[in-house]
Amino acid sequence: MSKAWRYFFILFVLIIAIGIVVFKLIHMQSVEHERLAKEGQNRSQRTTISRAYRGMILDREGKPLAISTPVDSIWADPYFVSADDPKLLTLLDKLDLSSADKMEILARIKKGQGRSGFVYIKRQVSPFVASEIQQMNIKGIHLDREFKRYYPDAEITAHVVGFTNIDGKGQEGVELQYDKALTGKDGKRSIHRDLKGGVARKNEDDQIVKHGQDIYLSIDRKVQYIAYKYLKEGVIENNAAAGSAVIVNVHTGEVLAMVNYPSYNPNNLQNATADKRRNRVLTDVYEPGSVMKPFAAVAGLKSGKYDVDTVIDTSPGFYRLNGRTVRDFRNYGEMDLRHILMKSSNVGISRMVLSLPANDLADTMREFGFGRITGIAFPGERSGFVPSPRKWGEFPLATLSFGYGMNATALQIAQAYAAIANGGKLIHPTLLRHDPQIPTQGYPVIDKDISAKMLDMLTSVVEGLGGTASKARLSRYHVAGKTGTVRKAVAGGYATDSYMATFVGIVPSSDPQFVIVVVIDDPKGQAYGGGSAAAPVFTEIAAHVLSMLGVPPDKK
Repeated sequence: MSKAWRYFFILFVLIIAIGIVVFKLIHMQSVEHERLAKEGQNRSQRTTISRAYRGMILDREGKPLAISTPVDSIWADPYFVSADDPKLLTLLDKLDLSSADKMEILARIKKGQGRSGFVYIKRQVSPFVASEIQQMNIKGIHLDREFKRYYPDAEITAHVVGFTNIDGKGQEGVELQYDKALTGKDGKRSIHRDLKGGVARKNEDDQIVKHGQDIYLSIDRKVQYIAYKYLKEGVIENNAAAGSAVIVNVHTGEVLAMVNYPSYNPNNLQNATADKRRNRVLTDVYEPGSVMKPFAAVAGLKSGKYDVDTVIDTSPGFYRLNGRTVRDFRNYGEMDLRHILMKSSNVGISRMVLSLPANDLADTMREFGFGRITGIAFPGERSGFVPSPRKWGEFPLATLSFGYGMNATALQIAQAYAAIANGGKLIHPTLLRHDPQIPTQGYPVIDKDISAKMLDMLTSVVEGLGGTASKARLSRYHVAGKTGTVRKAVAGGYATDSYMATFVGIVPSSDPQFVIVVVIDDPKGQAYGGGSAAAPVFTEIAAHVLSMLGVPPDKK
């Protein structure tokens, strides 16, 4: 072999080698650039995410009503994972996914093959399952720490607390109402390491983790349980469509319990229909019926024309206005205002109201908070409606005196009765625990003398001979209260066999502490009235709550 030939051979080899190197460099800078850059960053850059947990929702005693538990979510990077990888198929089997879910995940991985991406495999798996997945050590399969919301009391507090979606965002109830305060902010820390593993530099945009704020509610977990237990029993016993109950502290406006039945389990929303999720206490408005008569009596007392012993003739038990009839259960004859409330006389209360200026009753109702939201700021609360009877004539004004032609929520009724109970001050209800160091905000709607007279008359409704609420009596406590029974409004008028039964009680009436409102929707059978369907539920709730809270008996 000549020297010239060897020279050209060596030169050719060098050119080929240099060409290969140049080709490799070009290939690395173009085709493999993204992968190499990512691997380089993975070796030199470390970013750690500190997950913020959502604040707890607690009752007034600090007992948890909503907590976050750590879970892991599994995801795949299609750049590193093949849809045909046997390990991936084994992983999917281990996660107990449906065939449809498996096919969808594999299709998404296959579609993103060769490109860096993000495909969720399963959200919020238990730590045990996550540990098994981690031990499989499949390249491109990652675990992210998340938090899953858990509700210890399930359906008992569901309508108050609400629930979050899978991303931890509040959807209903307190979870939605205070979502911003409950939601934390994840922390982030990024560093770059040198070839020896030392810290080369730190990022200046690092963020400190900020956990969500805990929310203390006014709800008493034990009181909530009692209210739910006996409301549920009452709805089932009366074969009713639904029921609601709310308990309010008359001095602070704190809601100690707010329950509805049927309910749902916020830990498993599979059967949580919209109807079951509705917090009827403040989202459902209805014509309350005779529970509004005390506010007509207040209008009469405020006018100065009437007092507790003022006599009104209700004979012959009915009268006609513009071709329509106002009637009582029977002819009660002459009765004073106390007995008009005791017997729940439509004729007596409406004749009194018709003798007053036309808008006195509607104005009184509005002063007590009817026709506007209570200020509790709960999602979905409705304002109700109070008409202006002057525009309608005498019959609408007469029916307004016994709770027809207007509507309200159970919470508005509780707020209004609390004003009667506490000496005449309207206090907006709240679901947050009250700080005793801060004075309760409110404003007077009646003077203490009228408040005392109303309490006295409402006590007669329950404890007086022949009162309509005898089933609301308690053996150890005096009770002031009022029943209400109305036909349910339907298209074109009122149902003939469907009712709303209500009882409102103030306990103990000698030293009022709580207002309890019970509403039974469409009780079946003969016992469909407020005194028959709702009052017994009140009795059970009140007796157990007063005893449990250590309220001294006021009966000797």
